[in-house]
Amino acid sequence: MESSKQENEEKDNKIAYYEWTPDIQAHVEDVINADPSKPTEFWYNKYEKDAKRNWDIFYKHNTTNFFKNRYYIDAEFTELKNLETLFKDTPKVYCELGCGVGNTIFPLSQKYSNLLVYGFDFSPKAIELLKKNPEYDPKRMIVEVCDLVKDPIPMNFEAPDFCSLIFVMSAISPENHQSVIKKIYEFLKPGSVLFFRDYAKFDLAQMKLAKQKCAKLKDNFYVKSDGTRVYYFQKEELRKLFVDEGFKEIYNENHYRLVENKKDEIKMHRVWIQAKFVK
Repeated sequence: MESSKQENEEKDNKIAYYEWTPDIQAHVEDVINADPSKPTEFWYNKYEKDAKRNWDIFYKHNTTNFFKNRYYIDAEFTELKNLETLFKDTPKVYCELGCGVGNTIFPLSQKYSNLLVYGFDFSPKAIELLKKNPEYDPKRMIVEVCDLVKDPIPMNFEAPDFCSLIFVMSAISPENHQSVIKKIYEFLKPGSVLFFRDYAKFDLAQMKLAKQKCAKLKDNFYVKSDGTRVYYFQKEELRKLFVDEGFKEIYNENHYRLVENKKDEIKMHRVWIQAKFVK
């Protein structure tokens, strides 16, 4: 029943792309460079201080209904396509940093019964909701509260073979990006593969935020109406962040996704960045 449901979801949500053109580039640059008023230093620091609180409120309000399950992970990243073969001999360990309510953990654990999963998130409410999910299996899943900026990653866990950062780094202030990646590098074992997916510069959502007064905190960094923050990455910037800490880049590209809301007949031009690094 579950696999049939998954197949139907994937069929109804076929991936479509669009071509990035000079005209699109010129338009979006004009929008984000308009540079509206920025919040004062007091408010910037307050958003940083309240980051965990605002995400807790987000999860209390949306529970597990906001994000869709990510069934694309093993299809997008070739190393995971071979997991069933690898599992015949030795169980593999997967760690999701910023696991939220389990939208990556549960699809992978359903597909690979011999997968040991770790998950960390800095929102206590998200971890609470994840553990209440009927699919949560404490024998195969271990999740804990961990703030990637302020806390050390728990070292009493086995270093993973695969690790993911899926729409996580964008919620972290840019001045903390390098220290977080350094922490992740030290956590992983040699040969570990890290999968990265997040918002890219010029995304439609950035265009909307750029037009709002006092939403811009720093270049490519904005605060949303609910107090949560979002950063939009560039390929060269992302490459430097990871390579400077010792990672080897395998893949790093923008994905220009065309997302269609059939109900409202709206087509949205999204820009996401997807990358793969190995220690």
